[in-house]
Amino acid sequence: MSKKKIIICDYPSKYTFPSFGFGSAEKRIWSFAKTLSNTELFEVIITGPLWLPKYLPSARYFPTRLDVDSVDDFIKIFGKVDYLFAGHEYFDKDNYVNAFLKVSNKLISYQGNTYKYCRKSYDAERVFLFCYSDQMISLYKDQLPKKVLSYHSGVDEICYLTEKPKNYLVWIGRIDTDKSPHYAALASKVIGIPLYILGESKYQKDYEEKYKYIFSDSNVQRKGVVYGPEKMKLLSEATCGIYTLGKDYTEAGAGVLGEILRSGIPLAAISWKGNDAVCEAVDDDRLGKVELINEGETEEQIVGKLVKSIRYCLELDRKEIYKLANEKYDPMSLAEKMFRIIDGK
Repeated sequence: MSKKKIIICDYPSKYTFPSFGFGSAEKRIWSFAKTLSNTELFEVIITGPLWLPKYLPSARYFPTRLDVDSVDDFIKIFGKVDYLFAGHEYFDKDNYVNAFLKVSNKLISYQGNTYKYCRKSYDAERVFLFCYSDQMISLYKDQLPKKVLSYHSGVDEICYLTEKPKNYLVWIGRIDTDKSPHYAALASKVIGIPLYILGESKYQKDYEEKYKYIFSDSNVQRKGVVYGPEKMKLLSEATCGIYTLGKDYTEAGAGVLGEILRSGIPLAAISWKGNDAVCEAVDDDRLGKVELINEGETEEQIVGKLVKSIRYCLELDRKEIYKLANEKYDPMSLAEKMFRIIDGK
């Protein structure tokens, strides 16, 4: 059986493909390419100057960003392909979409963050948009999206199970209002277990200053931005993972949700909507506990709910979490589901 050809594009970014530390979308796209290139089913062609080809040695490489000016050169070298995957940022820009349609039978994207489209950019027949959660499906209903979980990991970031964890909680992400880790810090102090924060402030600097008194507490250990084996060790040895977000933030589908669960760590979380990414990740009480926050609840009430969630999680079976999550977030299974939808099977 001949291999299917798929193009996977980079896009103008602050990060490389793969990225290290932050750069979730870049890691997700690289991880998708890596998953497909490791099978006998696909010939993967990566396009654009931001790829680091040494981290995808079995793929072929077109170092120019694919658009109307470069597409003819691409076709001369590689011919036409079966599929093309690109970031959602491209799909209401004719300079890219016209090139994509010239080279590929099926176009694919994943809604990696909130974005305001200028038009209907997907038809679910030749051009497909995928989303992580019911919340994202609802937000982008005009684009006819399909729901499939995503999973990604970074370079040398292999999840593994630690059966006897150390006595700390872990939170990972940006330290800002959007992610609101102060809830995790306050909850950890109430429950009397240290909190390791993996991440740094990037955009909303006033947030960290506002909660400086919380983040400087002796119960909180700041680990900074970590990646690779160090990151996976800190995740795997934690007794519980914590996920928080601000009231007005929409999480398109955090990669850390799958990373935490695939390490056998229960996930204690809050949700403001009840249909968002964390609810999609923790859809089984054996994986963790999501507490729904109601309009008007005080900070003390929110922290109390998170404490309740953490206490519940501490009683869960890590081996069972590891098994369930690795089935749920198996990268090839998720890719196969996507292609079944695309191919109408």
